[in-house]
Formats: sequence, C-alpha cells, structure tokens
Amino acid sequence: MMNLQEKIASTRELCISALQTPPLDTIVANFKRAGIGGSESMNILRSVLCSKNRKDSLFSTLHQVGAHLDLASDDSATLSRVLLLQSALANLDRLEHLPVVSSVQSMFCDEFKFFVQPSDRGLHWFQPEYYAFEAFSKIALLERFPAGQFDWEISGFPRSWLPKVPLPELPRVSHFIATKLKGFAPCFNPHMPIRSPGMLLERECLRAWHRIARSIEMQRHIKGLVVASWYHSTDTFRVSPHLSFMNKPFIESGALITTMGPAPEDSGFLTGSPSRRRLYESGQFKPTYGLVLWSRGQMLHWANAHPELSQY
Repeated sequence: MMNLQEKIASTRELCISALQTPPLDTIVANFKRAGIGGSESMNILRSVLCSKNRKDSLFSTLHQVGAHLDLASDDSATLSRVLLLQSALANLDRLEHLPVVSSVQSMFCDEFKFFVQPSDRGLHWFQPEYYAFEAFSKIALLERFPAGQFDWEISGFPRSWLPKVPLPELPRVSHFIATKLKGFAPCFNPHMPIRSPGMLLERECLRAWHRIARSIEMQRHIKGLVVASWYHSTDTFRVSPHLSFMNKPFIESGALITTMGPAPEDSGFLTGSPSRRRLYESGQFKPTYGLVLWSRGQMLHWANAHPELSQY
C-alpha cells in the first residue's frame, strides 16, 4: 500500500498525463497561450461558482481572459475537467500540510483521480449547471473535504434558521449556540458525497464522523459541527428505523438534536425507499429536517472514546 507521499506523487503524474491527452490537451494548449495556469484556473472556478448561470459564466470568463476556444457549449464538461485538474495539481503541494487526518488527505487524491478518469455514469457530473460540479470545484480548491460516507465544508449556523426552529425548542438551541458552540461560526457542515456508494453503512458512517472529529482537533478555530437534513430527523427514523445509527455519535456525546421545519420533496427522502414513499404519499410520513448541533468538546470526547474507529 502506498504511503501518502507516494499517493500524492502518483496522483500528480496521473493529472499531468490526463492534461496531455486528447481531448484535454487542446484546451490546455489554448489555456497556456492565454496564460491560464493553476492559480488562474482556481480563480475561474471561484468566479463561476458565484454565478447563477454557471455554463454561460464559464464561457464568458474564459473569453474575457483571452481563451478564445472554438468549442460548442456542450463541451463545457471537458472545460470543467481541465479547470479542475489544473486546480488540483496546483493544490497537491498543499495537501500534505492540510490540517486534516491523513485518511482525508488520501481521499482528496482519490477525488482528483476521478477527475482524471471519471466513470461513464459520472461524465455528466462535470457540466457546470450540475450540483456535482460545485462539489468537485470545492474539492479541487480544498474547500470541501472528503471523509468517506460524508464530505464537509466550513460554514456555520445561519441566523435565518432560527425562525424555523420550533418555538419551544428555541431557548435550548440559543443556549447551546451561546454556551457550547460559543458562536454561530465557523463550524463544519457535513454533506452527502457526490460519488456516494449508494448505501449508508453504520461502520463507514461512524468512521467518517471519526475522521471529521479528529480533523476538528487540528483546527482550533472551528467551534463544532452543524447539520440540517432529513437524514437526522427522528421523524425519518420512525419510518426508516434502520437509519437511526446516523445520530448515534450525537446521542452518545450529548449533542443537541431537534427538528427544523418540513423537508421538501426534492430533498431526497423519496429516493431509495419504496416504503417511505408510500407512507409519504398516504400522509403517514411527514418528513422534517433534523437539526444537529455538535460542539467541538463533544466531538473530541466522542472520538477519544472510540479509538477503534481510527483503524481506517
């Protein structure tokens, strides 16, 4: 098995080789003439992510910086891969010093290798209008962190969420933010990964939470973890009790768990469970967002209590 340094070196070689291979090499040559290297690619990704129409923004931005590409708009996925690979290459030297556990550093390499050779199923994910492009861009920019069954980003608890908290729960939530989190931000915010294995496994989820908790130990300014998802709602567990392990670390360590308003149909609860769909359509399942606040101290206490999960 390769160590981290070897894996980074291998990933670098694969990224360079991909950029020298058709159809990416033609775009790279055009980029080179326009002076677009790794740092410029990162700036372009950040600019495109801020736009409402990412595809138009991508072509417009490249035109503005002098990359006059003779490509149809449906080639935007190829353009995206070049930007992602050049950004990933520029950040590989930073990877070893990133304040996260080594398994997360290794998973960054796995994501970069996917940019090199995406699956047939995943090729369309590089289209700028897809959410996957946003997630991949943040990974290439080292702003979204892969941890296995979850990714995470650094954000916080939006104040706009407070009115959505049930009124009887609001004092408890406010007190936790003030005394346990000690502020609204910065916090880790977990997300489901784009390249999900398709099945949530308890052991792998616990390992992912452990990676996240161990990584917060290395980032002293992070106050804790905040997540709002139907996956963490007790209403979900009533109809899908097999998912209750999703909240196991939070319950064990005394995190705050409550709900935060109804979950819309497009939030994902209808996927993967015909029985959950039937209960929803019959009115027997009313999905809500589960809200979890997990303080830094609670995360570290839980991680220390489970050293067996560090055997990645």
